[in-house]
Amino acid sequence: MKGRSAIRGCSQLELKTKRKNETEVCGLWSVPHDVFVDCLSQLSRLDLVALAMVSKRYRGAAKSHGLRILRSRRGCIHPNMYVYMHMYPDPSPRWFVLHPVQRRLKRLNVDYSYPAPVAGSCFVQDEWGIYIIGGLIDGKPTSEVTFFDCTDHTVCRAKPMKMARSGASASLIDKKKIYVFGGCLDAADSSKWAEVYDLETETWEFVSVVTPKMPLKIQQSVVMDDMKHVYAVDEDGQIFNFSSTECKFEAEDGRTESNPENRNDWLKADHQALFCRGTGGRILWRFPFQSDWQEVKGLEELQQRHSGFDIIKFCFYDHERMAIFWEARPQCPDQNLELWYAEFFITKSKNKENNLWELFANIKWSGAVLSSDSPSSTVPLNLLYAVSHYV
Repeated sequence: MKGRSAIRGCSQLELKTKRKNETEVCGLWSVPHDVFVDCLSQLSRLDLVALAMVSKRYRGAAKSHGLRILRSRRGCIHPNMYVYMHMYPDPSPRWFVLHPVQRRLKRLNVDYSYPAPVAGSCFVQDEWGIYIIGGLIDGKPTSEVTFFDCTDHTVCRAKPMKMARSGASASLIDKKKIYVFGGCLDAADSSKWAEVYDLETETWEFVSVVTPKMPLKIQQSVVMDDMKHVYAVDEDGQIFNFSSTECKFEAEDGRTESNPENRNDWLKADHQALFCRGTGGRILWRFPFQSDWQEVKGLEELQQRHSGFDIIKFCFYDHERMAIFWEARPQCPDQNLELWYAEFFITKSKNKENNLWELFANIKWSGAVLSSDSPSSTVPLNLLYAVSHYV
């Protein structure tokens, strides 16, 4: 009996050793690192998220920037909608991502070790993530700049600006430099009105801008196709063209923008048209050389279905689709405030009567993506920024 027990114990020990060795040599980690990363590059973003939950070792590989570069080269990256929103009574804004399958906004577990502005910031998107520039902290303008990395969902501090700014305008030029205009208290000092951030050297420098007239607060701006010029409108409706090569603002003669305060979230589409968010739940469009905006048709159903329909944010979803957000107010005391979202394609056709182009929004999907925590919330959702980023 004793001998059998010893043999059985020895067999169990061998079995455990065998299983341990099998565990050590099997799986993706048993292949060379290059092959391992190559396998990961062919997975979807959701698969990588699931894999990152398995272990810390997988998590580090799945969230690496090297993998992001490889997936980009293979055309395996896809748009993800990110939202930066302040929800009271939370003291700071938070980042959310729209789940592509569940179609709900998921709050990201981002570690904030410093106060974040709740208003007045400007946002710039580059290849890796989003810069949050300036804004108001405790009611005062700040020079702070933070960066949200869309690959690993982390936030870090970038080099602060030389001037504290709130309500500034910022543009990424030639994928290398961020130009920031205005937003400073000492607007009379033109030498400090603009500064530029070099993404390679990570340094800020003041920019001496040549202009026949110092623009007032820039209400809206959009980078043109050559990535070297900015089309901008100030709060008085004066139209400017900024050249980064000459560092010059030129005011257009004979043309002004009407109601610039009611033309928000400007976008430049591939077919040369400008788009913006108007009032009353409307999306407007025009060509840069035109003065009059026209309404994009096709949103009438949403306008009729939702009482008080008013778009609060307008952005691109991908190269072909656009997206809008709006609030659905509670209709009875036991209902929660909801944030709704819609994606749509833009198509165009010529009106046979006047031979003019008309644009139509063809809605692909719409629905509620977030609900407030309490019924009949009277506090609006402060959606500060929304952008689609390829990851």
